[in-house]
Amino acid sequence: MANTHDVSVCGTYILDILGVPVTEIPPGGGRLLIEEIRLAVAGTAGGTVVPCARLGLKALAVGAVGSDEKADWMLNALEREGIDISLMERMAGSPTSATILPIRPDGSRPVMHARGASARWRIAPEAQKAACRSKILHLGGVGSLLAMDGAPSVALLRDAKAAGCTTTLDLIQARGETLALVEPLLPYVDFFMPSIDETSAMVGTDDPAACARFFIERGAGACAISLGADGSFVMTRDGRQFTVPAFEVAVRDTSGCGDSYTGGFIAGLARDWDLLDCAKLATATAAIVATGLGSGANLVSFEETVKAMNSLPVRKPARV
Repeated sequence: MANTHDVSVCGTYILDILGVPVTEIPPGGGRLLIEEIRLAVAGTAGGTVVPCARLGLKALAVGAVGSDEKADWMLNALEREGIDISLMERMAGSPTSATILPIRPDGSRPVMHARGASARWRIAPEAQKAACRSKILHLGGVGSLLAMDGAPSVALLRDAKAAGCTTTLDLIQARGETLALVEPLLPYVDFFMPSIDETSAMVGTDDPAACARFFIERGAGACAISLGADGSFVMTRDGRQFTVPAFEVAVRDTSGCGDSYTGGFIAGLARDWDLLDCAKLATATAAIVATGLGSGANLVSFEETVKAMNSLPVRKPARV
């Protein structure tokens, strides 16, 4: 059976409300003038599906929004990107998951999050069957998908593998206890794509190779671990491993960079690229997004991203 989409992106869909630059929260009823406020489709699924679409993939969004005005904006924004929203559920009586992000001048930010519909979402059987008809199935947000974490996520990834999908997996702000949710998923995961902060929280070391080996030994086909300003590290079950340095760009906001990296990597996988080229495309995608405000910022097209991949200066890593 032919694939209906290049990728099904399942998991957390969040509305981000970003402001930049924020140097302080004014006391009392004080006012702070800033340069820009922006809305963005975010979350470990939302922040991945938008880059996938902009990089030329036929993408299916699979998750939930609430029954509020934020849901209207989110669904309209996804449709404007050419993303199939037929499997996006609107949850009656629930707000859409949302986050307020005051972005500091260096691009870092604290997070103020209201859980909402994504935490209540559990994929319906018919939606699961439809999602598994894509070439690639991504599950993003393990640890925050309260109704999906555990057996439902195992079933989704198991069915995806049985249907012939390439499967990818990402987390959100993992802690030590997140490992218990991740381990049962790994035998059904081709590419596990966490950050080094998340892997070190679960494994107890910030050595990327040791972390990748830990998850591969528990069933993952490969790990692509983002290292922030130091790029990313990739290891496969058959022993291949390499590091891809980050590109040197003027960073405005780091929110959504990890999700954009995942979207770029998936865009390479969908084209059957070599893994090194997938990682380079992912790195360029994240670098471009870091120059703007919010998930998907400044990302124009596959062609422009490939051009950046082949021309941006490489950043010298601080990590030894």
